[in-house]
Amino acid sequence: MSRGKDLQQGETFTLAASAARTAGANGDWVYFGGERSRFVFLLAITASATDAGDTLDVYIDVSFDGTNSAGNAAHFTQQAGTGAAASEYAVLDASAPGTSVIAVTSDAAGAAVRPALFGPYYRARWAIVDAAGAADQSHTFSVTGYAI
Repeated sequence: MSRGKDLQQGETFTLAASAARTAGANGDWVYFGGERSRFVFLLAITASATDAGDTLDVYIDVSFDGTNSAGNAAHFTQQAGTGAAASEYAVLDASAPGTSVIAVTSDAAGAAVRPALFGPYYRARWAIVDAAGAADQSHTFSVTGYAI
């Protein structure tokens, strides 16, 4: 499935455009095929305007068929509701083979990367928790990347 790109070169992509979000969601699956050997994902949080106990967790999920998740390859550091603006990146590299099996029924721990989990489809997924019950949770962030 071609995306109209010269796949001999790298490309930038967006998994979640910058927006204020108040609830968890799954982003759309983005197809890359099998031509890539390294991905760099960037989470850019520009605002967390809520209560200290509220949280944001952002994941990078992988799929073999564009429908079912094969697990998550990265879990960025959890952001508190009163956290400052922050940026983090995660690198997936096909030359970094895993040394143990990965239970796909559980998410990776916070700030963890599973660098060998590769597939043709990727998406951002996020969970937002309103711990105080005030329904005022809000985090503004984006997930972008570069594939080579």
